[in-house]
Formats: sequence, C-alpha cells, structure tokens
Amino acid sequence: MAEEKKKKKFYKRKSFYAIVVVILLVGLVVYGQIKKANTPVSYETAKVERGSLSQTVDATGNVESAGSLDLRFEKSGNMSKIYKQVNDEVKAGDIIAELDVSSENAQVAQASASVSQARANLDKVLSGATDDYVLGIKSNYDKAKASLDQVKAGSADTIANAESVVRTAENNLKLSEGGENSQIVGNAYQDLFATIQSVQNSLSNALTDSDNILGVDNTLANDSFEDVLSALDSSKLNTAKTKYNIAKSAKNNLDSVASALSLISSHDTIDNVASVAESGLVSAKDLLFAMSQMLDATVPIGNLSQTSLTTLKTTISTDRTDISTKYTTIIGKVQAVETAKNSYTTYQIAYDKAKANLENAKVRAEADVASAEASLIQAEAQYNDAKNPARSEDVSSARAQLAGAQASLSQAVATRNKGRIVAPVAGTIAKLNGKVGEFINATGVVAQIVNPNIFEIEVAIPETDIIKISVGDDTDITLDAYGDDHHFVGKVSQIETGETVIQDVVYYKVTISMEDNSEDEFNILNGMTANVLFYTEKKDDVLYIPQRTIQTDDSGKKYVRVLKNSKVENVYIGTGLRGDNGLIEVISGLEEGQNIVVRVNA
Repeated sequence: MAEEKKKKKFYKRKSFYAIVVVILLVGLVVYGQIKKANTPVSYETAKVERGSLSQTVDATGNVESAGSLDLRFEKSGNMSKIYKQVNDEVKAGDIIAELDVSSENAQVAQASASVSQARANLDKVLSGATDDYVLGIKSNYDKAKASLDQVKAGSADTIANAESVVRTAENNLKLSEGGENSQIVGNAYQDLFATIQSVQNSLSNALTDSDNILGVDNTLANDSFEDVLSALDSSKLNTAKTKYNIAKSAKNNLDSVASALSLISSHDTIDNVASVAESGLVSAKDLLFAMSQMLDATVPIGNLSQTSLTTLKTTISTDRTDISTKYTTIIGKVQAVETAKNSYTTYQIAYDKAKANLENAKVRAEADVASAEASLIQAEAQYNDAKNPARSEDVSSARAQLAGAQASLSQAVATRNKGRIVAPVAGTIAKLNGKVGEFINATGVVAQIVNPNIFEIEVAIPETDIIKISVGDDTDITLDAYGDDHHFVGKVSQIETGETVIQDVVYYKVTISMEDNSEDEFNILNGMTANVLFYTEKKDDVLYIPQRTIQTDDSGKKYVRVLKNSKVENVYIGTGLRGDNGLIEVISGLEEGQNIVVRVNA
C-alpha cells in the first residue's frame, strides 16, 4: 500500500503568492486613481501684456561693393517735381524726384486725420467725458445738423439748375422741330435775306464810288483829274476799268435775281441768291483792290490836289472794309443756315444729356442727403453717449480703431512713397533722367548715386514675406566678421518684381544699401556674410499674447481660454499684428493682466 503524500501548507504554495501580487497591484491602481481624483488641476498660464509689438523678416546675404546705385520709382506716372540736380550732394533720406502723388498725399492726409481722430476718441474713452468734451461733441452734432441743411439746400439748387437746363434744351428742341420748316431755320433764312439786301447796298456804293473816279458810266465825274489818273502806270487804270465792268455785271445779276426775293421765297431761291451775292462781293473786292492800286499809281498834279487824292483813297478804303465785312457776314449767315438745318439732332442730343444730368443730380442729391443724415445720426449718438462711463468693450473698440487707423496711415504712406525717389544712402547725383511732366515708367532708371563707400547686400525673400517689405524700409544689419554686438543700418533700395524659384519655392531679390561708413572704424569688405533684419511693422501700446494660446471653433472664430477664479472660460477675441517670438496683437475681447491658459498640467 502506497504511502499517502503529506499535504503542503497553503502559504507554501505558488498560487498563494500570485494572488497576493495581484491584490497588491489592484490596490496600487485604486490608490493612484483616488489620489489623482483628489489632486486639484493645475494650469500653465500667460498674462495679457501691453507694450510694443514688432514684426520682422530676417535674411542672410553677402556684402558687395556698389560704387554706383541705380534708383527707380516703384510705379509709373507723370514726373511732378525734381528736387535735386546732377552733381548735387545728397544725404540718406533726401527726396530726389517725385511723381504726381497728389491723390496719394490726400489719402495720407485723410489717414493721418483718421489716426488723430481715433487717438482723440481713445483718450476720451480712457479719461471719461469732460464738460469740454461734451461741448465739443455737441458742437459736432450742431455742425452735422448745419451740414445736412446745407447739403439739402445745395442739392435743391443743383436740381433746380439742372431742371432749368432741361427746359432750355427742350425749348431749343421744339424750335428746331420740323427740319426745313422749323422756326430756327426760318430765323436763319430771315437773317440771310436781310444780309443779301445790305450786300446790294454795299455793291451799289462800291460801284458808284469807283465810277466817280473812273468816269466809265458817269463820264463827267472825273473831268477835272481824268488825265492824271494812274500817271505812273497806265495799265493800272485799264485794269480798274475792266474790273469795274465785271463788278457792275455781277451787281446787275444780283439785282436781277433779288428783285423778286422776299421772306416768303423758297429756301432754295434764297440759297441761290446768296450764292450770287457772294460772287458779287468777290467781284467788288477785286474792283476795289484794282482801284487802290490805280490810285497808288496816281500823283497829285494839275487839278488833283494831295487832299483830294487822299480823300479818294479813303473812300475806296472805306468801301473795301465794308465789302470785306459783308463777305464775312454772308458766309457766316450761310453757315448759320446749315447749322440750323442740322440743329434738331444737336438739340436732341443736348436735351437727352440734360435729362440724364438731371437724373444724375437727383441721385447724387439723394446720396448726399442720406450721407449727411447718417453723419447727423452718428453725431447725435455720440453726443447722447458722451455722458456714459467708459466700458471695457468701448476701450477695446477704441484701441482697435486706433490700430486700424495707424495701419491705414502706414499703408497710405507706403503707397505714396512708391511715387518718390528717396536717397537710400549719402552720395552724389551722377545721373538724372526725366523731365517735369514726362511720363516715367517704373522699369526705367531715374537717378544714379555714386559713392565709393556704398555697399549693398542682396537677399532672397520668400513670397510669404515679400509683401511686408517696401522700398525705403530701414533694416538692421550684423556682419559675422564683427559679431552680433555691432549693428549697421541699411535701407531697402530695390525690390525685383520678377520671381526667382529655388527648390520649388518662390523668392524675390531685395537689395539693401548700407549707410556710408567711410568714417566708421569698421573695415567692410566684399563677400562678408551679412544678417539682415527687416522691421516690417511695429505697434506701440498694444495688447498681445502668445499665438499658441489661440484656438479656433468650428465656425472659424478665434478664442482663448481665460482663467478666472480657478475656472476656465472661453473668450472670443479679435487679433491684429502677428509679431515676433510667437506673439500676436489682441484688438478686442481681452484686458491687460488677464491669465490665458497655455496648457493643462496632468
């Protein structure tokens, strides 16, 4: 019979120890969860700070000597002013030439005024409404009311004037209706008829005065001096007599066709008679010219005294003036008839234009009145709000308005400066192209500055940053040869508009001119490595936070988590300038000193 095995005690079994280990592990996990649940949550925070915020772009290039520096406008336009001449010495910042930037100057002035207004508004919000301020707002309100009244009155006058023009144009159009039978054409033919009658009188006078000298028809008129006429050149007398007979025939033709002429004659008949009258005047002009030449060949001898000869010349000269005047008059009257015949189309166009101008005047008047009324409503609201205490949202809004106005001013100045050639460095004007009034293309070199101490640095700026840089911007430069403790000043002198692609990335070449360093203790050499820092924008007295604290909801709105009394709240914000070191401007939603949650510590 086998011997019965003796049973082991339970604490000596392996299963016992396995159970003990499991129990210990479970206990540790439960203990950790309980401890974690009872441990308060901690946050890493950052404060909303106030101060200056800068935005920069950095790049690296090499120093190159630039004995001459070509300068161009950044835009095309008409040359307005040239401030410097060839061989003039210039300092960095001197304006050399300027395009017509009158509109840009107006925008700068307007933007500057907006900044002043926004700053004054912020000061008012911060200090609260004073009695003087309330009175000033009241004054603005009164001015807005007066301006509205003035706009209404001016608009009424403008519309009244436009309506008067329409009535005049309409009357002219009515007068010209009917073409050949219109009143305007009839009036023109009446004037022409009267002119033809006066031409007959003038021709009669010219023939009579000439015959009194020549004695062709009135043979007794010149008996006392006939033998001395044209004594110096007998051919002049014969020519005058021939011209007399031609003019007499032309006058008889006119009398023949004009004898039956009246105001009720057909227009074609009057036109034909006017043509005969023109021919008669031409013949009379030829006659009187021949008479003047004949008298010039006559000398005061015998019975012809100098006084009598002078009187004869004066008579012929007077007739010549009268005939010339009548010729000019009848030509004008004939042209007036043609103009009258074509007047209907002209007056129709004038009438249509007058009506269009009237409608435009009404539209402009409505817009001007609406604008003035809106200004009055705004002024009234400001006046009513002047006594209310400042609210945090009002302060934030006023700061945002000031920041926006400052940005607009910077943009306006940058736009205006594109039409200026500013010396980036000191030197001498070597070349100067263009004249005042001449159209200048942005690609052409306008001025060249020479200076043996000029150095340039060419850097490549990616397309994401190039829009932040403008010609004339100041830069901070350090050279590896002299370390980061020594800084040099540079200015952007040129930005290439053509792109350069490097490893599938678009870059633009920017040239920086270093200031004249001829008196500096540093010996700058070609090829030195230069580190360039562009200050693209700077704002003072603004609120800013770390950009990494900003989150975006599903609708795209930005918000941050603000820690208040150990509780986290989501606050929506408005942002502005993206500065260096991961900072960003806050223009609304936050106040200085608030704690912003960066992350939650586990």
